[in-house]
Amino acid sequence: MKIKDDFLKSLLFITFPIVLQSLLTTAVGSADVLMLSYVNQTSLSAVSLANQVQFVLNLVYVGLRTGTTAMSSQYWGKNDTASIRRLTLVVLRFSMGVSLFFFVLAFCMPRQLMHIFTSEPDLITTGAEYLRIIAFSYLFMGVSQIYLCILKSIQQVGRSAAIGSVTLAANVILNAVFIFGLLGFPKLGVTGVAIATVISRAAELCLCGLDSGIIKKIRLSWEDFHDAGGIFSRNFLKYSLPVTAEGFVWGGATAVLSAIMGHLGSDIVAANSVASVVQGLATVVCFGFAEGGAVLLGKELGRSNYSKAQKDASKLMKAALISGLAGAVVMLLLKPVVTDIVRLSPQALLDLNSMYLLLALNAVLASFTNTAICGIFCAGGDTRFGLYCDFLVMWGYSVLIGLFLGFVWKLPPVTVYIIMNLHELVKTPFVLKHYKGKKWLKNITI
Repeated sequence: MKIKDDFLKSLLFITFPIVLQSLLTTAVGSADVLMLSYVNQTSLSAVSLANQVQFVLNLVYVGLRTGTTAMSSQYWGKNDTASIRRLTLVVLRFSMGVSLFFFVLAFCMPRQLMHIFTSEPDLITTGAEYLRIIAFSYLFMGVSQIYLCILKSIQQVGRSAAIGSVTLAANVILNAVFIFGLLGFPKLGVTGVAIATVISRAAELCLCGLDSGIIKKIRLSWEDFHDAGGIFSRNFLKYSLPVTAEGFVWGGATAVLSAIMGHLGSDIVAANSVASVVQGLATVVCFGFAEGGAVLLGKELGRSNYSKAQKDASKLMKAALISGLAGAVVMLLLKPVVTDIVRLSPQALLDLNSMYLLLALNAVLASFTNTAICGIFCAGGDTRFGLYCDFLVMWGYSVLIGLFLGFVWKLPPVTVYIIMNLHELVKTPFVLKHYKGKKWLKNITI
């Protein structure tokens, strides 16, 4: 079917590589879960809990990338590439500082971090071993994540997806080699997963370095180093700090929810590790729409084309909702396949089955809330709403009710999981009201 609408054409063009890369990312996570389930459930649960550290770090990166996209896409709309280069240097300073902080935590205090998420000795020991190695990948990500974000914001999504795809493919292959002892290597299990990730992230950084020498529009110069600061730093902090804070709010709440599940038993942790991958697959398209839509809307807002930006935002929301519904249907249809492939204990498998309807509901609701917050609102520099909304919903609802139901009422773990993960349902009315308020229709480069 031929698409006549120019915005939808551009959206699909920019979204396809993003979605492809996201699918590959989720596929890597799926492969890790599948391979580790063949090692043992302790390894699967330990890595799932240990990765909450990187999950929090990734959410900080999301904050940095969102602020970067909001500014660089609008500068791109004005064809101001000099400002994009200077902005890149500003963002890298913050990104490397955060990466170094998380590296020190994971390398020097892995057991203390694991104690946050679980009290089971086997999970702590295995997770700490994993954290101490994978900490080195955080240093590489501090640079590569920002560079790939800049590529997307100037509509070089194909290059970004190519670099990410090569990295992810290498990660899957190395995981299989190190976990199962292929090609003459010893069977390293959890340690192998960590080593594979470090090597693939190092390769990703090298590819980014090679690519930066090709794209002249964002090739950094000594003049950019001299001019990077001042107004760029202030504007970046203005739009990125709320999103970065939101990352801490969301990541911290998610880490607490994981800790709650970790103290409720390894069965619910293992079931959740599989459920997270399933929901990631179901919502991958809508996240691509949010990221691609932010770039396209940012271009129009940078040109002060407010009427067109508003119409395009409406089209973006409809496309995201359709993708969410489709993802939920596919997820439900593939349920028998998922439960047959993974190796879980009988109780963990029963818990996973009980989670499925919630996962489908969240897939639909998240397609609306995430596209609005991460795409539409942030395109216009409206980054504070997400912070306020997530603080209210995640901490005021999910964390409090999870602690109460799990440790005061002591309900069954799967019941606690379902009730505390209704946060997308709670969030939707607030997001809808803010979307209709149109406070996000702003040119932040004026």
